Amino acid sequence: MIVLLFSLFITINSGFTCDFSPEVKSVYSLSGAVTLAFKDLKLLQNKKLLGISIFHPVSNQEFKGKFLPGGVFLSHETVKSFSGSVLFYDESRELTKILSKYKDIKSIEIKNRTMKPLESAKALNQQLLPYLSGCDLKKLKSSLELKLAELKKIIHQKKYFFFFMGEIRGERLPELLMVNDGIVKWMKDEKLIQTYPSQLPYVSWSPKLLNELPSDSYRVGVKDSGSTMEMRLEKKKNIINLTFPGALIPGRGQVDAMIYFFSGL
Repeated sequence: MIVLLFSLFITINSGFTCDFSPEVKSVYSLSGAVTLAFKDLKLLQNKKLLGISIFHPVSNQEFKGKFLPGGVFLSHETVKSFSGSVLFYDESRELTKILSKYKDIKSIEIKNRTMKPLESAKALNQQLLPYLSGCDLKKLKSSLELKLAELKKIIHQKKYFFFFMGEIRGERLPELLMVNDGIVKWMKDEKLIQTYPSQLPYVSWSPKLLNELPSDSYRVGVKDSGSTMEMRLEKKKNIINLTFPGALIPGRGQVDAMIYFFSGL
């Protein structure tokens, strides 16, 4: 009787184990947001997950499959090896055009541009749902909500912050600023920070306009360290370089990076 009950317990619980859907034979992720979701759902060790991008914040201790160069840098032979697989990738016209030639690959484009973290998480969950079984996707969203609440508490300086796409080297500033996208859009809309005046998600900044803004503004160079998992905050007066794994990944990646940033500011 005890053995029977134990077997029943195992059977019931196994039904709630997070896994890929039975019809999914193999999976590749070139989307940072998808890879982070797989990480949180403890699917990195799943045998169906065969490859992820080398730019994603996952070490070779966490994942034993293939680390791919990602995006348009994939060779024809590599793309052919995805045959029969589900492939997740971040929004890209070039990659969509390339993948459209391979009819036996189930390509899922993850569109999260101009979305704030929770919007991105909701859209991602909807796209992942058909390919997963027994996974608590609501938990991913609730976890993100808690992190956003934590971030709100630690942002004390309601100053101007300019988040540049890339590392600041000497006097040279990267060409692009993130303004109305992802975590920066959320912080701006929540009135936690002020930033460059533009309605564009990303903008090529004007030296004249930048210099007209308050002199005590923070200029932040953001670098995603990817699979090296490097975390570093370098400060020199109002110029700061933030290096963090997943710092440019919409949703959880950007939120974790900003928690790290403002905690160390």
